[in-house]
Amino acid sequence: MHGGDFLPYSFRHMGIGKLIGTRTCGGLIGIAHNPTLVDGGQLTVPFIRLFDAQGKWLAENVGIAPDIEVKLLPADVNSGQDAQLDRGISEVMEALKSHIPVRPKQSPAIPTELGQ
Repeated sequence: MHGGDFLPYSFRHMGIGKLIGTRTCGGLIGIAHNPTLVDGGQLTVPFIRLFDAQGKWLAENVGIAPDIEVKLLPADVNSGQDAQLDRGISEVMEALKSHIPVRPKQSPAIPTELGQ
């Protein structure tokens, strides 16, 4: 399976934050039961496919689209620029302006037993 598709799906499904970048490759079928051939070669057999929380097949041949599309241009990357990272930083800095941190008024009780 390809984590490059499942991770952004999970990130979005859990509501962790915005996806910034480009659509993923759409390769989410895993391989298993790979028989070895008599000459030492091996077959890879598409065997595992995932479905999403709504019971629909996930990402294969479609990919996961970003919330904010930002392309990486090879010339920029070669010169040390990362437009996706820069956009991510600007999104976080903007979100921090309205973020209200949660500050507990009291510390939790000190544990008295193992595993607490």
